[in-house]
Amino acid sequence: MKGLGLYIHIPFCLSKCNYCDFYSIAGADEEKKDRYVSALVKHMQEYKIQTKNYIVTSVYIGGGTPSLLSDAQIKTVMKEVKKNFRLSSRCEISMEVNPGTVNESKLKTMRKLGINRLSIGAQSFDDDDLKKCGRRHNSEDIYSCITAARKAKFENVSIDLIYGLPDQTKEKLFENINTAVSLNVDHISLYGLKIEEGTPFWYNRHDLNLPDEDSECEMYFETAELLKYFGFRQYEISNFSKRFKACRHNLRYWNCDEYIGFGPAAHSYFGGKRFSFKRNINLYIDSFDETKRPSETLIDEYVDIPPQARIAEYVMLRFRLCDGVNLAKFKKRFGRSFESLYYEKMWPYINSGHIEKTKTGYAFTPKGMYVSNYILARMVGEELVIPGSNS
Repeated sequence: MKGLGLYIHIPFCLSKCNYCDFYSIAGADEEKKDRYVSALVKHMQEYKIQTKNYIVTSVYIGGGTPSLLSDAQIKTVMKEVKKNFRLSSRCEISMEVNPGTVNESKLKTMRKLGINRLSIGAQSFDDDDLKKCGRRHNSEDIYSCITAARKAKFENVSIDLIYGLPDQTKEKLFENINTAVSLNVDHISLYGLKIEEGTPFWYNRHDLNLPDEDSECEMYFETAELLKYFGFRQYEISNFSKRFKACRHNLRYWNCDEYIGFGPAAHSYFGGKRFSFKRNINLYIDSFDETKRPSETLIDEYVDIPPQARIAEYVMLRFRLCDGVNLAKFKKRFGRSFESLYYEKMWPYINSGHIEKTKTGYAFTPKGMYVSNYILARMVGEELVIPGSNS
């Protein structure tokens, strides 16, 4: 059977963080959440027949802040996942939680429902950093959350950290890493701060004391070395894990494997097509309400990916991984030689030390990883399909 991943978007937050551009809404009441969960259920039911020949190997419940759902709402979501899809016996089921929104009792309930991996939105262990970011929790809440997760028998705990924050020094970032390691987490996602248009940080960007480009570059490389010293293998540009603890769901994205997304702003790659839904929770809810007839379509983008663009996407996503492109697997998947298609475009970056030949193919060097977007835009940019071009 073919493998499949599921992404379930929970767009509720206590408040919007100063850097966040993800689709979420703050202050929703329980009735709104109930109506939203009901829409998710009906949406999942629509895919039961279409996915009968697939086995789900990963489920990722993201947000927003999924841990704002009640125990009953989480139970409903998990019940419908198991009812409408065939899950593998080793299915990875991840859920994002924010410190301060869960306790040991809630986490034990989640664990009993089959959720076996937590992604904790820590961002920093420095309380000043957290205040500047507009986070609702403090460092003590992070410690409590990780402790409660272990007591609830979670054996795969990941945390998110951000580098390049206002007034953040390399030394403060290293303190964050040392603290995370001392708490024995299994996985660390390390993201560079991006000032996204429309966010509070964007409007105040001229007043932010941000690290310069050289300092941010040093943060990235030296942190990667520090994590390697502590036994964390870098397997993707922003992700580091202990042995066997890499996020299997995210690997589906980077391997260009199929997945279906549920919820407003969720994206899918299924049946050779990429599609997404509009960033509008009311439209999403109404679209699955038999008493409503929205005049507006829920689909935001819908693209039938032609063969050459599928190759370009695969190359772009595989190069995000430290393993890069495997020549034999590429030939098996596409029936063509990777080197015949891309060696000429790669050569300048091989010569400059940004791409290297591996035992199985080609991959970015550490300095290539840091400027990967620039290089990939020049290697495959013209071959990619622009989302929405034939929607």
